[in-house]
Order: sequence, then structure tokens, then C-alpha cells
Amino acid sequence: MQQEIFNFKKNENLEWSDFIEGDENREALMYLMQWPHWGKNVLIIFGESGCGKTHLAGLWAQSANAVYVLRDSLNYNPRDLFNTESNFVIDDFDEVISDEKNFSWLFHFFNILSEKDKYLLILSKKPPISWKISLEDLRSRLLSYPSVGIENPRDDLLFSIAKKISRDLGIYISDAALLYLLNVINRDVTTLAETLKVLDKFSMSYKKSITVAFIKKYLPM
Repeated sequence: MQQEIFNFKKNENLEWSDFIEGDENREALMYLMQWPHWGKNVLIIFGESGCGKTHLAGLWAQSANAVYVLRDSLNYNPRDLFNTESNFVIDDFDEVISDEKNFSWLFHFFNILSEKDKYLLILSKKPPISWKISLEDLRSRLLSYPSVGIENPRDDLLFSIAKKISRDLGIYISDAALLYLLNVINRDVTTLAETLKVLDKFSMSYKKSITVAFIKKYLPM
């Protein structure tokens, strides 16, 4: 059963020192590093795709021995999830609450979470105040939890992230090429990482360095 309702995400070895801090993400980073002293047993982090919240969640999950609750879990009794000693992460929470059928399950899950003294990190694109939840008890419960927003990275932070990703992947790319790349792709971390991987494959295939000219010629626009 656990194989169907949890994602343990143990493939990547993450370190807090790997995360690049900036004004956009500092508050969320500090909150997570203060665990378990959150004031509540649930923390909500919200921000658009690519802002870095998934990376932060991975760091916390590793530190807090947390598992990711999959959508299939909503087909089970929520108490079944507590057969493990782990804490929890729920990603894409906006999608979970888009279906009213999940409200009752979530309310019971939060009750058991408190009963068992476990911790939960919620990831969402939108802030809690914008969530449309007709079950008032659930809505008030969610609004009582601390929530922290992360902004999409601005130029200096995104460039630092780009340098780190290329270094981690063993990709040599000049600063000029990186700056050009950041001006022609969607400015989020996910797109950046995937684009660098594509360019690296082209670079190895054609045995050419990744320059501005190379990007202009080989990167699909």
C-alpha cells in the first residue's frame, strides 16, 4: 500500500549549502531551517512554478524524514498514511483542493497529523487566502497555519542559479552565453535546467562549445 500512496524521493542527495539564497526565497529558507520550531505542525510555501519551492521541499524532506503524499492516497483512509514514522509533504496543493470531494479527507488528515504529532509541508502555486474551500472548518484550519511566499528569481539570483546548475551538471558555458540564454527562455529554474541539458547534448553531439552563436543556431525557439 505504501508504494501506491507515497513517493520517498530518495534518489537525489541534497544539501542545504546547495541552495542559493536570495531576497526572493530567504524567508522560506529560514522557516524551513528552523524546523521543528514552526509554531504549528504545518507550513505552507507558495510560489509560481520554477521559483525554487520544490528544491527547498526536497531539502526539508531529507532533513525531516518526510515522504511525499501522492494523489492516490486520497482513495485510502487517511489514518493508513500514519503507519510510517515519517513526516509529510503535499505538492501541488492547488490541484488537491480543486476537487471538493477531497475536503473531508484533508480535514481528517490534519486532525490525525496533530494527534500523531507529525509535520507537514504544503506546496502551492497560490497563497492560502485565494483558495476556494467551501468546508469552513477546513478553510479556517488552513488559514491558521503559517505561510510563506517565494518570488520568481530576479536577474542576479537566476544567473547565480544558472552558474550552479551548469557547474553541477559539468556543463561549460561562458557567462556571456548564460546571460543570453536567460534572455531568450522562460525565466524559471525548471526551464533553465532542462534547457542547459539540451544544449549540453547538442554540444557533445556536434563537438562544439556552448557560445551565444551556438545557442542561436541549435536551441529551438
